[in-house]
Parts: sequence; C-alpha cells; structure tokens
Amino acid sequence: MKHLLFFINLVLAVDNFAQFPKLSETAEVSIITVGPGANFYDCFGHSAFRISDQPLGLDRVYNYGTYDFSEPGFYTKFSMGIARYKLSAYNFNHFYDNYVRENRWITGQVLNLTLEEKQAVFDALETNHLPRNQFYLYDPFFDNCATKMRDIAKEVLGRAITFNNTHLKSRSSIRDLVNENSFNHPWWKLGIDLCLGNIVDRVATPEQYMFLPDYVMAAYAHATVMRNGSAVPAVKNTVRFHQADDYEQKKEKSSPTLIFAVIAAVIIFLTIRDFIKKKRTRLLDLGLMLFTGLLGALIVFLWFFTYHASAVNNLNILWAFAPNLFIAFFIFRRNPPGWVRAYVRFLFILLIIMASVWGSAFQIYNQALLPVMLMLAFRYGFLSYWGLVIKRNAKN
Repeated sequence: MKHLLFFINLVLAVDNFAQFPKLSETAEVSIITVGPGANFYDCFGHSAFRISDQPLGLDRVYNYGTYDFSEPGFYTKFSMGIARYKLSAYNFNHFYDNYVRENRWITGQVLNLTLEEKQAVFDALETNHLPRNQFYLYDPFFDNCATKMRDIAKEVLGRAITFNNTHLKSRSSIRDLVNENSFNHPWWKLGIDLCLGNIVDRVATPEQYMFLPDYVMAAYAHATVMRNGSAVPAVKNTVRFHQADDYEQKKEKSSPTLIFAVIAAVIIFLTIRDFIKKKRTRLLDLGLMLFTGLLGALIVFLWFFTYHASAVNNLNILWAFAPNLFIAFFIFRRNPPGWVRAYVRFLFILLIIMASVWGSAFQIYNQALLPVMLMLAFRYGFLSYWGLVIKRNAKN
C-alpha cells in the first residue's frame, strides 16, 4: 500500500509540473470561427483555438465542443443540465476537412501576442487537455466552446487584453441572440422558447454576447492588447480558410404559427358549434387539459429539478399549467364538480396575466403562442360561462 501511494503521488507530481514544448518565435495563436451548419445543433457556429509552430511541426486545434454520447447516462445528464463536455486536441487539417465537407465557412484570427504570451496560452491549453482537466460542466449560454475563447484569454492575459463593445449597435437579450441564429429551425426555436425562463430576456452584457462564435470573432476584431503602454489591435491577421454562406440564408420551413393558427381556428369553430347546439365536446376539453398539463409538468421539472440555469422563472407556466393534468379527469366527466368551473375561470385569469407579462417584455413568448392564447381564452370563456353549466346531452 505504501508503494502504491508513493507511485500515485509521483504520477500526480509529474502531472502537476508537466513540461510542455517551448514554442519558437514563429509560433502563432489563432481563434478559429466556423459558420453555421445544416443541423439545429450546428446553427450557432463553432469556435476553437489553434496553435501552429512550423519548426516544431505543431499545428493543433483545441476544441471545447466535443462530447461522448457513449458516456454512461449522457442523455440523462444532458436533460438534467449536468452534461460534461470535453476539450479535444487534434491536427488542424482534420478539423478543417471536416467543416469543409459540411460546407461551413472557416475564418482564423491570428492574435497579436508576444512569445511569452503565446507560450502561456499554449501551456494553459495543454494543461486543460490533461486527462484530469479536459472535462467541464457545459452550459449553452454561459460556459461553452465560444465562451472558452474569451475566458482562456482573460485568464492567461489578464488586463493585457480588452474586449471593446464598439461593434455592438443594439441592446439584445440572449433570447434575441438565439433567434438571430435559429431562423431556419422554427420548431426547435419554439421548443427553446418554451423551455427558457425570463433570465434570457434581460439585456445581455457585451461579454455575454460571446456565447455565440460570430460575436467572439467580432469581439476579437475590435479587441486590443497593451504593448509598451499603448493599446494595439489584438488581431494582427485574419485568414478566410473557406467561404460558404449556404446555411446563413433563410430557407422556407413549416411555420408553427400557421399550423397553430389552423388548429386554433378548428377548436374555436368546435366551441361555437358547442355553444349553438348547447353541448360540450368533452374529448376536446380532455385533450387541451392533458396537453397543457404535460407541457407544464415539463416546465416545472426543468425549473425546479434540473441544473439548467436558463430554465428558471419560466412564465410559460401561465398557460401550460401543470395541475391541468389532474383536472383533466374531472373536466372529462359528463357533470364535473362545481369547483371545476371556478378553476377554469382561474385559467382564464392566468391568460390575462400572460398577456400583461408579454406586453411588458418581462418575458418574451414565441409568436406561435398567440393563436394558442386566443384559442384557450375562447374555450375557457365558453366553459366558464356556459359549457360547464350544461348538465344534459353532453357529447361523448
């Protein structure tokens, strides 16, 4: 046991004092930005560090955006907000070829650093790539592959680098910034808006913009570093490795707003028919309650039972109300208890509060929810003032 402990301590000591290769004067440190791709998870682009040193035969990319689907419980961890992403290091040509095949633009920004600063960045990346350091707790907005480009530079260079915000011409929220990139994926955009709370509706700070790779690239283009008491551009050279903009062009996709509007029109028509015939379509009420209740349960789960920082304070619960799951089986009865009518009136009041929240921009809802709100208000109004009073001839 003593020998084993001695060996472990020796390995840790060597690990802690690992000596990395010394870079030559011609070494370069670059920020590599990749444009959006065809899939939803690619629509925000990608960022990575590149260290190149021809005399050493070194040309390596440090990629903080990798993960292992085969890791036990990965999907469960991802849903709980505790997924671990990994720093991978590999040859730049492999990185380049992969994104060229996907027809995504690639741009490199060579940083204006001294040899000592280059070495410090290289040492920091190599240290982070050690097996004990290469995993980190991923957050899509506050700790991802793009924010690492900012955080590593600030950690290594300290006050020597300054990210200016002169290029930011508007004050946007994180939700606004997500919308800028997800326009070709309206259903995924709807899902994001349903799962995120009002924390992402606050005006983003200049540094918070840098959760997106294109804003990282813009930030570095306007950043400065100190040289002999003077601020000089942080980027000394920009290289366009591959040009492509196919996935930045808006493509026609099925619109959730249009589809929900059609569904809303059908349900409003059925409600008017129920009113005229003095009947109630109980299956419709059951379906609406189950749908809104299940979605509300998901929102509550993400808010209170996961570690997703952006899922808290989600006021979608004002229309997707989790207790509806329980009420669904009472409202389906031919003659529901009297208190169900009062409950439905409460749901109608929640919709009014939702409209106020939306109008005040306290939380911005997806536009596809507008016909849903109108539909629910129409149905709840019918149930509150007439539908749940009907005692006879209820339609099955």
